[in-house]
Amino acid sequence: MSSQVVTIKFGVDGKSDAVAQGFYTMNHPSGVYAYQMHWDDPKKLGLVKYSQGQHSFDLDNVTIVTGLGDKDSPESGVENWDVHFKISPSGTTSYEEARDKIAALLAKLRAAGWKRYIETSDPRLVGKEATAYALSKPGALYSIDSTYMPTGEEWRNLIVSEPRWLFYTDGVFLTLSLSYQSSSTPDMGYYLTDIQVSTASDNYTPYFTDSIERRRQWKQYLSDELTPARAERAKHETELKAQGYTIDTTYLPPPYEAPDFSAKAGDTH
Repeated sequence: MSSQVVTIKFGVDGKSDAVAQGFYTMNHPSGVYAYQMHWDDPKKLGLVKYSQGQHSFDLDNVTIVTGLGDKDSPESGVENWDVHFKISPSGTTSYEEARDKIAALLAKLRAAGWKRYIETSDPRLVGKEATAYALSKPGALYSIDSTYMPTGEEWRNLIVSEPRWLFYTDGVFLTLSLSYQSSSTPDMGYYLTDIQVSTASDNYTPYFTDSIERRRQWKQYLSDELTPARAERAKHETELKAQGYTIDTTYLPPPYEAPDFSAKAGDTH
């Protein structure tokens, strides 16, 4: 490793930059290539600068950063970055400090223009209700509202269920996830945080695992693929409204998820 600071970005530039910065290169038989850098010395962790114009941000106390691409689409370069980092360079962190540091990171992302993303099949809930719903679905990938500060009790319950905060901006998706392990010291524990950023084509890849061609032309097929997810959301929201939940009808999904997007896909290339 030539430097403690690395810059990551998407596309072919991201691929060439990774090589130039000394990332370790791996090729997987499945057709995925990867670039990775890790910091083993806990006293000298990495600083990663994610580059995307006004949506850029920095992450410190990084332990591992990995970039992924698809050999079937070499022209796309790197389409997914995964950054593992510590909330604090110290070994353990208190509940309150961890919550405050995560809240500060979420605020930094919002200030950089990242907006909340909710999976197409999930209900559009905000604030305390979104947190309550996430707690009722342990293990589910539900997008918590980053503007809501959990109470102490909510935080203690959230961290054992590996909470997720999902964002979107300008063709890129971001997931902040958190895992926790308790320590022998009361109210203290070990936190491992992870930010994954991916291009829209990579984000929607799970819908097109059956065909390389369909994956390349995902914009033309996405609306039809999302139809069952929209129906599932409607079902969930109807049930939740009957229970007294409020549905956030002002939520704006990424343009790709508009019902008529695929019909216009030819005009978006």
